[in-house]
Amino acid sequence: MASIEADDAFWDAIEKTNDQLQSSGLYMTHLFTDSQIIIRPNWLEHLVPIRLQQLRFLNLFRPSTEDLILTKMMRIDPQDRSDIQFLLQHVSLEAEKLEQLLTSAHIPEVPEIRDAFQQNATWLRHQVR
Repeated sequence: MASIEADDAFWDAIEKTNDQLQSSGLYMTHLFTDSQIIIRPNWLEHLVPIRLQQLRFLNLFRPSTEDLILTKMMRIDPQDRSDIQFLLQHVSLEAEKLEQLLTSAHIPEVPEIRDAFQQNATWLRHQVR
């Protein structure tokens, strides 16, 4: 990751990509390692394949819905909470499973992120009741 972040060509490519994506409303903002975000330590074991027939020779994966929820808990933001509510509609997450997810989460050693996680965990518990 350090070599990517230090590579000016990479950032130029991000800028050009965002220029091309602008008309669609999409953009790339950040790249993180898994140690810099809230996610389960074993998140790679829970990857979900993305199947697109037109991309027969490319294997794509995304984090599980549960791990996506955790990544949205890094800050207290109305859009992130709206995203979490949307994600909750696509996963079976009872109170016991939610507690296991919250307990297993890796939380970066950043006070603001830890505080946001705790506040979001309280909010999320009320959503899952």
